[in-house]
Amino acid sequence: MAKTLSEYFAEIAERAAHFDDKVLSHLCKMTALHAHRTKPPLQLRSHAIIGIWDWDVARDLNYLDPDCSRLFGHDPAAGAKGVANATCLSSVHPDDVGQVSQAIAQAFDGGVFEAEYRIVSGGRVRWVFARGHCTLDQSKRPERFPGAIFELDGPRLYSVHNC
Repeated sequence: MAKTLSEYFAEIAERAAHFDDKVLSHLCKMTALHAHRTKPPLQLRSHAIIGIWDWDVARDLNYLDPDCSRLFGHDPAAGAKGVANATCLSSVHPDDVGQVSQAIAQAFDGGVFEAEYRIVSGGRVRWVFARGHCTLDQSKRPERFPGAIFELDGPRLYSVHNC
Protein backbone atom coordinates (compact mmCIF):
# COMPACT_ATOMS: atom_id res chain seq x y z
CA MET A 1 0.00 0.00 0.00
CA ALA A 2 1.39 3.41 -0.99
CA LYS A 3 2.12 5.94 1.74
CA THR A 4 0.33 9.24 1.93
CA LEU A 5 2.12 12.55 1.55
CA SER A 6 1.57 13.14 5.27
CA GLU A 7 3.38 9.92 6.14
CA TYR A 8 6.31 10.85 3.91
CA PHE A 9 6.68 14.28 5.52
CA ALA A 10 6.57 12.71 8.98
CA GLU A 11 9.48 10.49 7.85
CA ILE A 12 11.36 13.52 6.52
CA ALA A 13 10.86 15.33 9.81
CA GLU A 14 12.48 12.39 11.61
CA ARG A 15 15.30 12.29 9.04
CA ALA A 16 15.94 16.03 9.42
CA ALA A 17 16.02 15.68 13.21
CA HIS A 18 18.63 12.96 12.78
CA PHE A 19 20.79 15.45 10.84
CA ASP A 20 20.17 17.99 13.66
CA ASP A 21 18.27 20.35 11.35
CA LYS A 22 15.64 21.61 13.79
CA VAL A 23 14.13 24.16 11.36
CA LEU A 24 13.59 21.62 8.60
CA SER A 25 12.33 19.03 11.06
CA HIS A 26 9.77 21.49 12.46
CA LEU A 27 8.62 22.64 9.01
CA CYS A 28 8.25 19.05 7.81
CA LYS A 29 6.15 18.21 10.85
CA MET A 30 3.91 21.18 10.01
CA THR A 31 3.79 20.09 6.37
CA ALA A 32 2.88 16.54 7.41
CA LEU A 33 -0.02 17.93 9.41
CA HIS A 34 -1.12 20.13 6.48
CA ALA A 35 -0.81 17.23 4.02
CA HIS A 36 -2.86 15.02 6.34
CA ARG A 37 -5.69 17.55 6.12
CA THR A 38 -5.45 17.69 2.31
CA LYS A 39 -7.87 15.33 0.58
CA PRO A 40 -7.39 13.25 -1.45
CA PRO A 41 -3.83 12.34 -0.41
CA LEU A 42 -1.28 12.35 -3.20
CA GLN A 43 -0.29 8.77 -3.98
CA LEU A 44 3.44 8.41 -4.52
CA ARG A 45 5.56 5.41 -5.47
CA SER A 46 6.21 3.06 -2.57
CA HIS A 47 9.86 4.19 -2.39
CA ALA A 48 9.16 7.70 -3.63
CA ILE A 49 11.22 9.92 -1.33
CA ILE A 50 14.30 11.23 -3.09
CA GLY A 51 15.63 13.74 -0.61
CA ILE A 52 15.42 17.01 1.27
CA TRP A 53 16.79 20.51 0.70
CA ASP A 54 17.17 23.69 2.71
CA TRP A 55 17.63 26.83 0.61
CA ASP A 56 19.20 29.81 2.39
CA VAL A 57 17.56 32.36 0.10
CA ALA A 58 19.58 35.40 1.27
CA ARG A 59 22.88 33.63 0.55
CA ASP A 60 21.42 31.71 -2.43
CA LEU A 61 22.72 28.38 -1.22
CA ASN A 62 20.71 25.17 -1.45
CA TYR A 63 21.89 22.60 1.10
CA LEU A 64 20.99 19.19 -0.29
CA ASP A 65 21.07 15.82 1.41
CA PRO A 66 23.10 13.17 -0.48
CA ASP A 67 20.10 11.70 -2.33
CA CYS A 68 18.84 15.10 -3.45
CA SER A 69 22.38 16.04 -4.54
CA ARG A 70 22.61 12.97 -6.75
CA LEU A 71 19.15 13.63 -8.22
CA PHE A 72 20.28 17.08 -9.40
CA GLY A 73 23.58 15.68 -10.67
CA HIS A 74 25.79 17.09 -7.90
CA ASP A 75 28.44 15.49 -5.75
CA PRO A 76 26.95 14.95 -2.27
CA ALA A 77 29.87 16.87 -0.71
CA ALA A 78 29.02 19.90 -2.89
CA GLY A 79 25.35 19.61 -1.94
CA ALA A 80 26.26 19.57 1.75
CA LYS A 81 28.31 22.77 1.29
CA GLY A 82 25.51 24.43 -0.69
CA VAL A 83 24.88 25.05 -4.37
CA ALA A 84 23.26 28.06 -6.04
CA ASN A 85 19.57 27.78 -6.83
CA ALA A 86 20.29 28.44 -10.52
CA THR A 87 22.54 25.37 -10.50
CA CYS A 88 19.65 23.25 -9.18
CA LEU A 89 17.22 24.77 -11.67
CA SER A 90 19.61 23.87 -14.50
CA SER A 91 18.59 20.21 -13.93
CA VAL A 92 14.89 21.01 -14.36
CA HIS A 93 13.55 20.11 -17.81
CA PRO A 94 13.59 23.25 -20.00
CA ASP A 95 9.84 22.98 -20.62
CA ASP A 96 9.19 23.04 -16.84
CA VAL A 97 11.59 25.78 -15.67
CA GLY A 98 9.13 28.65 -16.18
CA GLN A 99 6.35 27.04 -14.17
CA VAL A 100 8.71 25.95 -11.39
CA SER A 101 10.26 29.43 -11.20
CA GLN A 102 6.81 31.01 -11.06
CA ALA A 103 5.71 28.67 -8.24
CA ILE A 104 8.90 29.53 -6.31
CA ALA A 105 8.27 33.27 -6.77
CA GLN A 106 4.68 32.90 -5.56
CA ALA A 107 5.85 31.06 -2.44
CA PHE A 108 8.20 33.95 -1.59
CA ASP A 109 5.37 35.62 0.36
CA GLY A 110 5.64 32.88 2.97
CA GLY A 111 3.56 30.28 1.18
CA VAL A 112 3.81 26.57 0.60
CA PHE A 113 5.46 25.58 -2.67
CA GLU A 114 4.18 22.53 -4.55
CA ALA A 115 5.23 21.60 -8.06
CA GLU A 116 5.47 18.61 -10.33
CA TYR A 117 8.20 18.71 -12.93
CA ARG A 118 10.87 16.72 -14.68
CA ILE A 119 14.51 16.48 -13.61
CA VAL A 120 17.04 15.70 -16.32
CA SER A 121 20.30 14.31 -14.96
CA GLY A 122 22.74 11.69 -16.18
CA GLY A 123 20.70 11.18 -19.35
CA ARG A 124 17.65 10.18 -17.29
CA VAL A 125 14.33 12.03 -17.01
CA ARG A 126 12.42 11.65 -13.74
CA TRP A 127 9.06 13.13 -12.75
CA VAL A 128 9.17 14.59 -9.26
CA PHE A 129 6.85 16.29 -6.80
CA ALA A 130 8.50 18.95 -4.64
CA ARG A 131 6.99 20.62 -1.61
CA GLY A 132 8.52 23.25 0.59
CA HIS A 133 7.71 26.29 2.67
CA CYS A 134 9.36 29.70 2.39
CA THR A 135 9.88 31.42 5.73
CA LEU A 136 10.25 35.18 5.95
CA ASP A 137 12.55 37.38 8.02
CA GLN A 138 11.29 40.28 10.17
CA SER A 139 11.23 42.53 7.09
CA LYS A 140 8.99 40.01 5.25
CA ARG A 141 11.80 39.03 2.86
CA PRO A 142 12.30 35.35 1.93
CA GLU A 143 14.80 33.83 4.33
CA ARG A 144 14.74 30.01 4.29
CA PHE A 145 13.03 27.59 1.93
CA PRO A 146 13.29 23.98 3.16
CA GLY A 147 11.42 21.12 1.60
CA ALA A 148 11.42 17.63 0.17
CA ILE A 149 11.25 15.98 -3.22
CA PHE A 150 9.47 12.75 -4.19
CA GLU A 151 9.48 10.59 -7.30
CA LEU A 152 6.25 10.28 -9.30
CA ASP A 153 5.06 7.98 -12.05
CA GLY A 154 4.11 10.96 -14.26
CA PRO A 155 2.63 14.48 -14.32
CA ARG A 156 -0.24 15.54 -12.06
CA LEU A 157 -0.33 19.25 -10.99
CA TYR A 158 1.33 22.62 -10.42
CA SER A 159 0.14 24.73 -7.50
CA VAL A 160 1.03 26.98 -4.61
CA HIS A 161 -0.97 27.25 -1.40
CA ASN A 162 -0.56 30.07 1.06
CA CYS A 163 -0.70 29.20 4.74
